[in-house]
Amino acid sequence: MDSDRIFQLIDTVVPFEACLYYQVLPLSLEGNIFTLGVVDGQDNSALDYVQRILAYMNCSVTTEQIASETQRSMLSAYLLHGSQVTEPGPTETAAIPTLKNPAPATSHSESETLLSVPQPSISPGEEFQTASAATDTSAGAEVDPTPAPMPVLDVEPLHLSSPVEVLATLPAPQLLQELLGRVLLDGIGRLFFERPQSQGRILWSQDGVLKSIVEGIDPVLFEEVIDELKRLTDMPVSPVEHPKQVEVERIYQNTHLLLRLRVMAVGGKEEATLQVLRGAALRFYQQQQLSSLSREALQLAKELQRKVNLMRDRTRLSPLPLEGLPALEQVVRNVDGQLEALMHEQNPEEL
Repeated sequence: MDSDRIFQLIDTVVPFEACLYYQVLPLSLEGNIFTLGVVDGQDNSALDYVQRILAYMNCSVTTEQIASETQRSMLSAYLLHGSQVTEPGPTETAAIPTLKNPAPATSHSESETLLSVPQPSISPGEEFQTASAATDTSAGAEVDPTPAPMPVLDVEPLHLSSPVEVLATLPAPQLLQELLGRVLLDGIGRLFFERPQSQGRILWSQDGVLKSIVEGIDPVLFEEVIDELKRLTDMPVSPVEHPKQVEVERIYQNTHLLLRLRVMAVGGKEEATLQVLRGAALRFYQQQQLSSLSREALQLAKELQRKVNLMRDRTRLSPLPLEGLPALEQVVRNVDGQLEALMHEQNPEEL
């Protein structure tokens, strides 16, 4: 499977949450033939949903049976690819399908717009921030078992019923409030901050469907809105030189959300995307994160065991005092206590 093509089709045609719910995977788009991978070939609801999405593209849909493990593995890879992909060269940028605005449009440019989703070059060694990551503690420090309360996201849009042209006249803080008020409505929402020319534009899509476009944004205002997004997600406001991604968890109207902000330098100027995950998509993402953390923790535990074995063997050959042994013992006790708590949470009836 061509993972890059699949990721692009998830970004622009069949949204992640729909893939997860209907157990499908967009495989390719060749001319006007769209190939859809399906786990259950008898599930007509999945095919009907995709056909409705593709109606505006004048495409016919063909299906291909795929294994459930293949579909879930690819979705897992999609969620993680933001921190692993390399920056495409000028000749590697693939064409992205044209999306039509489902709402009545006032001009041709609003009714048929190219969603050029930027793919950042974030390698595993480059900056990747997670707001929920634990802070470092000293070797002998006790770990507080009580998690901090999740911050609440306050959004107060005042112009939800106003034409989108009004948004470009608002100051940056209020403009961001209006954008968030729309992107947080439901499903998987995305905001795309692009600079096709000297001025900026902001596109809002929901579950892969383009909803509206704010065009003709003053360059200064465009930069200020991106800075407001950085503050919202605890990303440094200073301009980025390399693509950077940050993820923050928030509570909005009693709903758990994950906000994923990517900022990248394009031609010396910043562009950005904001994605909102919730519900089944968020739970799937969290499960993949936990699986990844479990594998990393196991590797670290094996390395610790190997180091302790080396210490034991060398002290047998040449007995010497180990200054760090008490601190190491305290760390192991802390970890052991946390593991017991995790085991109790996973299997409370067995303990």
